Amino acid sequence: MTEIQNTPERAEQAYLPEDPAQVEPLDPVMVAEVLEALALRQEALERAVDALHRRLGTTPKDGPWAWRTLGPTRRRELLTQLRDWLDWLIARYELRAEAQSIPPCWYRHPVAVEELTALMVAWHAAYSPDQSAPSDALINWHDRWLWPTLHRLNEQLRVWPKCTGGTHEPARPAPPATDGADFAAFLDQTADEAATGPAAGATLTADTVRDLLAAGRAVALLPEDALSPFQYQSRWYGVAHGEDSQTWTRLGDEHATELDAMRRRLDAAHASSDPS
Repeated sequence: MTEIQNTPERAEQAYLPEDPAQVEPLDPVMVAEVLEALALRQEALERAVDALHRRLGTTPKDGPWAWRTLGPTRRRELLTQLRDWLDWLIARYELRAEAQSIPPCWYRHPVAVEELTALMVAWHAAYSPDQSAPSDALINWHDRWLWPTLHRLNEQLRVWPKCTGGTHEPARPAPPATDGADFAAFLDQTADEAATGPAAGATLTADTVRDLLAAGRAVALLPEDALSPFQYQSRWYGVAHGEDSQTWTRLGDEHATELDAMRRRLDAAHASSDPS
């Protein structure tokens, strides 16, 4: 039996009609309609891609509900969305009781904006189309989020105790949360300590001691002795007899005075023996 070779020419011929005259010509009108439909679809896709790029370009790094990092446009959009939802919520649940009220000036209270935004996002999650099967998501939203949030705003935090009768009463300016000058000094001190080495505390580990001696930041009294006392940031450290050699302890003033005297004598001896 002769094997038929599948060559590119044979494969091409397999898809060609036996008589080219049998191919019906395309209708120009139909071709024009198809091309027009494709052009419209491409234009719509390009607009969608452009809108997506603009959306991604303005999306805050911390998410769409993080007021701290929202830009002006997104802040306005989210605030409008929150206002529409709250107007519905207040009317739907008849929130007029003192412990459940939301005054008309809620948007002027930052803590209320944060709390109510979280409440709205939780509502959307509970009533999401993904919640197609029966569950306790809705009752959880009421029990865990709605009533506790209203109670917290009105009773615990007392966000708007003076905002009655539709009149907003601004809160007194709060003092700075952080002492700016002292915080800056602390940062500088931390940077200096990171550059010069660890702080001179009561104890140092053997690894730290090894690094300090190798970098020349600490000076051993007897460099040839692995357990020699050494001086670091004007303080003396040593390993007490019978203690773990992995821990170096800062020596008291009495020992430090003796070691200072020994250091002076050794320096003098080295100076006198130096032929130069």
